[in-house]
Amino acid sequence: MRRIAALLWLAVVCAAVLHVGLSVRHGLPLDSDLMALLPTEKLDGAVRQAEEAINARLSRRLIVLFGAADPALAKEAAEGLENRLREAGLLTPGSDIPDGDAIKRLGAAYFPARAGLLSQDDRRRLAEGHGEDLRDRALGQIFGFGGLGDGRLLARDPFFLFPAFLTGLPLPPSRVRLEEGRPVIEDKGLTWVGVTGMLTGDSTSLSVQKRFAQAFGTPPAGVRILRLGAIFYASAGAGSALALSTAIGGVSLLATALLLLAIFRSARPLLLGLLSIGVGLAVALSACLLVFGTLHVAAQLFGASLIGIAADYSLLYFAQIFSPAADARQRLRQVLAGITLGMATTVIGYLTLALSPFPGLRQVAMFSAVGLVAAYLTVILWFPRLDRLAAKPLAPRLIRAAGAVEAFWRGRGPLLLGLAALAVAAAGYRLLSIDDDVRHQQALAPDLTIQQADVQRLLGWAPSTQFFLVEGADDEQALQREEALAERLRPAVAAGALSGWIAPAGLVPSQARQASDRALVEERLIRPYLPDLSAKLGMPLTAPQAGPPLTLQAVLDSRAIALLPAMLIAPGRHVVLLQDAKDLAATARAADGLAGVRFVDPTGEISAVLAAYRERAVLLMAASLLLMAPLVAWRYGARGTLFVLGPPALAILLTPALLALIGLPFTFFTALGLVLALSIGVDYAVFCAEDGRLAPVTMLGVTLAMSTAVLSFGLLAVSDIEGMRTFGAAMLVAVPLAWAMAPLAALAHKRKR
Repeated sequence: MRRIAALLWLAVVCAAVLHVGLSVRHGLPLDSDLMALLPTEKLDGAVRQAEEAINARLSRRLIVLFGAADPALAKEAAEGLENRLREAGLLTPGSDIPDGDAIKRLGAAYFPARAGLLSQDDRRRLAEGHGEDLRDRALGQIFGFGGLGDGRLLARDPFFLFPAFLTGLPLPPSRVRLEEGRPVIEDKGLTWVGVTGMLTGDSTSLSVQKRFAQAFGTPPAGVRILRLGAIFYASAGAGSALALSTAIGGVSLLATALLLLAIFRSARPLLLGLLSIGVGLAVALSACLLVFGTLHVAAQLFGASLIGIAADYSLLYFAQIFSPAADARQRLRQVLAGITLGMATTVIGYLTLALSPFPGLRQVAMFSAVGLVAAYLTVILWFPRLDRLAAKPLAPRLIRAAGAVEAFWRGRGPLLLGLAALAVAAAGYRLLSIDDDVRHQQALAPDLTIQQADVQRLLGWAPSTQFFLVEGADDEQALQREEALAERLRPAVAAGALSGWIAPAGLVPSQARQASDRALVEERLIRPYLPDLSAKLGMPLTAPQAGPPLTLQAVLDSRAIALLPAMLIAPGRHVVLLQDAKDLAATARAADGLAGVRFVDPTGEISAVLAAYRERAVLLMAASLLLMAPLVAWRYGARGTLFVLGPPALAILLTPALLALIGLPFTFFTALGLVLALSIGVDYAVFCAEDGRLAPVTMLGVTLAMSTAVLSFGLLAVSDIEGMRTFGAAMLVAVPLAWAMAPLAALAHKRKR
């Protein structure tokens, strides 16, 4: 029967290896979108729709500026990049900066409705009764030096209200000019020539990133480069994660190999240990590719760290070489109950991650749980047939060390440890701080953030991630509500809370506003001042002809304002984009009391959700204990359950205090680390409980297991990704604590099963 099971497992492993080989023949399908690690739950469908629309645009937007003292060099570099990206099928032409033809199309769309179009400044002057200012401005434009007067425009728009309206539109700043369709900026002795457009692929796709990097190349000598786009951040983050996973996997394997060679002085434990680890990783990868289709880089990071946990079963098995067990089957019999119960409790701990709302972490849970089960099955089904090692005596120094541990726990050790734990908890929890800010849980390449700031300075536009969502029964009501919001935002700009905003109503006034402006112009300007202007010019003038009102559809059809479609989420649902919002609280207050207007802060929203799920992660620890308790009680009884689950639970309680003492905050990812550390700590307690005497062989196996776990998960503490770093720090503290207190579980008495 065992032989059949071993052969069946061999067939499963071969199928998994074949599946992985076929899946990765064109490259491993990795997902590098770190936002997949964040909650997907939203409370409001309208907000979600708006955020997705904006993110879809921002994630594909690309701006690259080439700067040089010689404009020809900058232009040549820009042309080369644009040609390479288009040849690679990666770039869709487009820009937020209108070209000459766009201006003409814009004028053609707006001009028929000119009678109802007023700039904000002209509207204010007329409302305050200063129509003479507009008359005098018209005279100055006609007779002044370099005046803008034009006979045809004068006949149709005698006060030149239409040019003033166009000038007041919230379009990109005038320092950017277009040459042959490309933005050009002069700044501090350098000419900057830009490449702008939208990527055709997903910026988080590794294949797109690879093609983009090949096409991007390097700028020629003497040319500076500034980059802005999600693909640059995604590529940097994916590269960092892949490099880290490779480093962690390499260090973990090397450390495990050195430990096995140093302790067992034989290559067979090393080779069999690597076999169990390799099988675990291959089967886990195959399962994830079957279920999810791709592998998230976070799962790959955890997969590299899984090496240290998957090695536990091999280490505990081979530690029996130093026991009186004569052959492989007896060695397996000695550890089977312990590694089975340990595997079950650890898998329960990993699977609790699947209860989180984080898609990336669900993949992590599956990868880790499947990998551990595969490593366990490899040990129990194959090792007894492949192990040919003879029993060896344990080194005297290890026997003495184990005796010292036993003496500590049989004496006053628990009392001393309990007093130390109380002191640490009292000091640490007083300093404990909580950080749920999502901006602190990710790593943005510093050079890219500096370049982003430089690009925004040169372009004069620094969009904020926050926005206002405006809803109405239809587009007309939404536009009217945006106009009411604008009256609140102007004082906020004057107070420095934000630099500006762009709203659909700023580009296309509501029909109610257009009708009101027509009446205002007729009453405050045409009637009192048109005869006077006509007399001063010595020619008859007529009021602007009232044409059909301007509509959103007319401006959309002109394709003259690239930003407008992105702000129209659905009929009656618009987005108001903000520029450089510095005081979020003051900016948000602009929506107070306005029907259908909401301030949306995606970053703050995710941070709030992180806080909620940090609390839920703490509940996950309680859930893990509750799920483990029946298994442990079945083996050790109610009293034994306290001795087995108590030490790792105490380690988990002490870890936040110790982290606080070294200045680390408590985050959602800290809590997740504690969830897994709890299940690993229960492993160690189970191994000690199974022995009952703290024999040197058992303590050797548990110590080796702890060492590989620390080398695996603890190395995440050096990650550039803050969330991974806090996770690794939690594991680096909690796992050794659980190991140090695990001998207390030897007081539990296992039942006969």
